[in-house]
Amino acid sequence: MKRATPRLTQWVETRAANLGGISVLSSSPALVWAHGLGGCCDSDEARGMGSILDPAKLGRTILRLDLRGHGRSKSAHDNDSSSMVHQYTWSQLAKDMRKAAADSVSRSFYGGEALGAAVALEAAVAAQATRSIDASPGLVLMRPPLMLAQVAKHGSVDAKHLQEFLQIAHLVETEGFGSLEQAEAEDSTPFLNGADAAFCSVTKKELQQFRRAMDEDAFAAALRGYAASEQLGKELAIRFKEGLVNSPLSMAADAYGVPLTPGCPVLLLAVNGDDHHPVEAAEELAKLLPNAELEVADNLQHAKSTWATRISSFLRKAWMKEFLTKRVMPQ
Repeated sequence: MKRATPRLTQWVETRAANLGGISVLSSSPALVWAHGLGGCCDSDEARGMGSILDPAKLGRTILRLDLRGHGRSKSAHDNDSSSMVHQYTWSQLAKDMRKAAADSVSRSFYGGEALGAAVALEAAVAAQATRSIDASPGLVLMRPPLMLAQVAKHGSVDAKHLQEFLQIAHLVETEGFGSLEQAEAEDSTPFLNGADAAFCSVTKKELQQFRRAMDEDAFAAALRGYAASEQLGKELAIRFKEGLVNSPLSMAADAYGVPLTPGCPVLLLAVNGDDHHPVEAAEELAKLLPNAELEVADNLQHAKSTWATRISSFLRKAWMKEFLTKRVMPQ
């Protein structure tokens, strides 16, 4: 008997507020997703992220955004020198994410990888702080950045780690992408190493070509904006604890197998062998953030084979918790 050929997910090009991206419409609430620094939806597809963020596996609408200056959102980059760096801080990128979500879907979970994880966390905290209608019922933070964990725990970032971003920004500003690529070829742990460590089925050269789709000044500004977000990290962690822990509970204490502890549930995903986004960073955040669950993949194949199922289960439980804690249950 001939086996049926699996149907490939048909992502549709999407415009959401001032950002571009790709999406598939399905059930609500959606998962709104942001990529890492220098990436885009197309590079993530080449790396195999589509098999993890598959709407058929997750059972819901997926909106994957290109952050400003990246990919389909290249035109969203503001060339005004006075705002060049500020527009790429976590808080400003989070505003973009929230506007795009509000423009496209009714309710949504937020999620992201690397830089996108920090942006998703900031978006959730900002929405919760104002008790906005777009407050997320759950967060998925994949390969959270080391800087986020360091600043949340210690209030500062290791100077060497921070300096790396500023040095790369200066190199690209003065000499262009070619010099950065030459440096990466000579470095045993290049800047692209984090992307290589997870889901990567393409070569370093191919990833560099996706990155070259960005304007060099936008990439440099994104690096500087990332570094400038250091001062936001500690405040972000405090706001998350204070704002998301103190939500009221309904009369149902623990229904349908869903623990109803206060706050927004968080799923942290990490993979061994990732120098720029180490497991230790996810472990630190799991200790600091309330209602956090941590899933560590042994290796690339383990992540690819298990994370879609893990995310799907987490989102279902998070939505059930949202229903039980914020809506009147039938008597």
